[in-house]
Amino acid sequence: MKQQESLRSTGLAYLLWCTGFFGACGVHRFYAGKYASGILWLLTGGLLGIGQFLDLFFIPGMIERKNLKYQLSQGDVPQKRLTEELVIRDMPKNQLVQKIPPKQSDTYTILKLAKTNPRGVSIADCVIATEKPIAEVKKLLNELYHEGLLNIDNDLETGAVVYKIV
Repeated sequence: MKQQESLRSTGLAYLLWCTGFFGACGVHRFYAGKYASGILWLLTGGLLGIGQFLDLFFIPGMIERKNLKYQLSQGDVPQKRLTEELVIRDMPKNQLVQKIPPKQSDTYTILKLAKTNPRGVSIADCVIATEKPIAEVKKLLNELYHEGLLNIDNDLETGAVVYKIV
């Protein structure tokens, strides 16, 4: 019967790291799913203490990686963790690795937004769509205007400045 996994705690990993003071180096590596190096640490005293010491800095990454693998296996990956392509080196071969399409450029996002809104788009619309600062969006809109891709106009109802695709 397979033991049910759960998310790992960095604090507990550091507590397990302390077992190295009593001769049980590498216990924290077993906890993080690094079984081969855990055995190596156990047999060599944490690579003569050097590897054990360096793990003070590596523990957060090891735990984060273990938790990410667990979340992937459960199909529960936080949106902020998704990148162009998420590849876990030691993920079991039978598990599907999720490929994420690359994020569109801000220029493409603004032009697509302008094309789908025939009344035009405001600076606020573009800031929301690109998630960029206002100054950066204004600069990009100005560049698109000078390149002849957008026209500057006023909304007939509100009088607000809007950008329309050419």
